[in-house]
Amino acid sequence: MTAQHYDAIVIGAGHNGLVTANYLARYGKSVLVLEARDVVGGASVTEELIPGAKWSSCAFIADMIRPEIVADLDLRRFGFQMYSPSTMGFAMFRDGRHLFLHRRVADTVRELEKHSKSDAKNFVEWGARLRRFGDYMRPWLLSAPPSREHIRAEFARNGELGLFHDFFESSTRELMDGAFENDLIKGFLTFYGMVSVFAGPSTPGTSYVFGHHSSGDFDGEFGVWGFVRGGMGGFTQALADSARHQGVTIRTSARVARVLTRDGRATGVALKTGEEFTAGVVVSNADPVRSLLGFLDPAALDPQLRERVSDIDQRGSMARIHLLIDELPAYLGLPAGIGPQHLGHQMLGASVENFENAWKAEQAGVIAEDYAIEAVIQSATDPTLAPRGLHTLTLGVQQLPGELSTKGGWSAAKESWADLIVDRLCDYAPNLKAHILDRHVITPKDLEDEWSLTGGNIFHAAMFDDQLFSGRPLPELSEYATPIEGYYLCGAGTHPGGGVMGASGRNAAYRILQDQALAKLDRPAKIPRARFTDRVAMHKLGREISYRVARQPVFDKALGFITRVPIPEPTSFPTTEVAR
Repeated sequence: MTAQHYDAIVIGAGHNGLVTANYLARYGKSVLVLEARDVVGGASVTEELIPGAKWSSCAFIADMIRPEIVADLDLRRFGFQMYSPSTMGFAMFRDGRHLFLHRRVADTVRELEKHSKSDAKNFVEWGARLRRFGDYMRPWLLSAPPSREHIRAEFARNGELGLFHDFFESSTRELMDGAFENDLIKGFLTFYGMVSVFAGPSTPGTSYVFGHHSSGDFDGEFGVWGFVRGGMGGFTQALADSARHQGVTIRTSARVARVLTRDGRATGVALKTGEEFTAGVVVSNADPVRSLLGFLDPAALDPQLRERVSDIDQRGSMARIHLLIDELPAYLGLPAGIGPQHLGHQMLGASVENFENAWKAEQAGVIAEDYAIEAVIQSATDPTLAPRGLHTLTLGVQQLPGELSTKGGWSAAKESWADLIVDRLCDYAPNLKAHILDRHVITPKDLEDEWSLTGGNIFHAAMFDDQLFSGRPLPELSEYATPIEGYYLCGAGTHPGGGVMGASGRNAAYRILQDQALAKLDRPAKIPRARFTDRVAMHKLGREISYRVARQPVFDKALGFITRVPIPEPTSFPTTEVAR
C-alpha cells in the first residue's frame, strides 16, 4: 500500500506545532499534524480531569501569546478570547500578611505603600526598567536568534549595559535586592525567576527567566496578563480550527515512532502502529533531545553531535494538583466568599528562604518540607469550567526534581507529596480541608510520560545562558534546521524558548519557507531606544514625578496609552484560504 504524501508533516499538536502548520498551509502547503494524545494542545490544553469540570492541565496563564500570530491566523474568528481580571496577583505569607497586585497601576502602588512606601516608589521605577527590557527583547522574538555578542553590543549602543547585566548575568536574588527592600515584595516577585528551573534565587542566570516574560502584554497593555476563555485549550483549539480551515489534516492518537530518512534527508514518519506517511519536510514540536535521539536512527547523526545533543540541559520541573472544591478558600484574615484574592494568580508562602530550601531539596532529588504554592481558580472568573456551586482550583509547585532519589520515585511519592501540598494550602485556607471533593495530580514523571516533556521541563530545555538565542538548543541547531535535510525543530527548545507564545512555531515555518525561497525569516534587528517616559524615570526628579503620577487613578488611562505596545496588522499571505 502506498504511503499518503504531504508537503509537510508536523509531529505534535502543541501550540508551536499548530502555529507552524498554520503558516505553512497559508503558503499553500499540504500539511499533516500527528498528535500522540487523544486531544490537541500539548501542554496548552483544557481537559475534564474530574467528571463535570474542566481545567487547564499544564499551562494556565496567558501572558506571552504573540499578537502577531493571533492577527495573522485570525484566531478570534475561530473562538479565541482572552480576558484579564481586575486583580492579577495575590500573595499570602506564613505570618498571615498579604498583598495584592492589581490591573490598575495606582491600586498596586497604594497597596505596596501599606508594606513599604519606598518600595512603592521602587516598584514604579522597576516597572519602567522591566518594560524597557521587554521593549528591547521583543523585536528578536520573531526573528532568527541573535548571538549573545549581538545582544550585548545593542545594549551597549543604547547605553544600557547595566540593564544587560541585570537580566543576563545576575541572579533573581541580586535582581530583587537591587530593586526592593521589603522581604514580602522580594519573596513574591522571586517566584517569576523560579519557573521550571533547576536552580535557586541565588543562581546566576535566573534573572533572565524572570525577564523572559517581560516581553508579553495583554491587548497592548504591558505588565498585564490574561486567562483564555474556556481554559488554555481555547488557544490551541482555535489554532487547530484555523489550521483545518486552511486544509490541514490533524490526527490524534497517532504516536510517531521514528522519522524516516534516506541519503541524509527526511522522507516521512512511521507511527507506532506501523503506518507510514511521506513528506518533503518533517517538523518536530517535541523537545530537541527526543526529536534527534528518539525519532532518528542513530546512524543518521554524526556521533559527536549525538553526544552534544544528549548533553542538552533539560533539568527544571514543576507539577500540578487540580482540586474540585465546593467552597472557595477562606484565606486567613480575609472575609469569606468571593473576593479579589480569588480572581488572579495566588501565591502562598513565597519567601526567598523557601525558594532556597526548595533548591537544596531539588539538588538532592528529594521533596522539601515546604514550598511556595501558586494557585489559580479560573472558575471564579469563567463559570463555564465548573458546575454551579463548585470551583476548579489548580495548584502549581516549581523547583521539583525531575526524578526523585527515593525508592519508587514519583510513582511511589505521588499521593503523599500531594497530601503535603494540600496540607500546606490548608495552612493558609483552613476551611478547604472539608471542601475538597476530588483531585487530579500531575507530577514531573506524568509530564514526561503523558505529555512527552522530557524530565517534566515545560520549556523543553533549560532557559540559561549557553542555551539561549543562537545557542538554543545548540549553535548548530539554533535556526530550526537540523543536519538532516528537510527535518526541522519548532518546539520550545528552540529560540526564543518556553512560554505559551507561538514564536518558535512561527519562526520555524518561516525558516522552512525561506529554504524553499517562498518567504524570509527576519534577521536580528537593532533594538529601539528607550521610551522618552522611561528616560525621564531614570533621573531622581523623574522618579518622584513618575511615582506621584502612577499612584493617582485619574492618570491610569494616560499611563496605559503611553506604555502601550503597538497591535500589529495581519500579514498578507499568498494563499489566504484553502478549501480541501
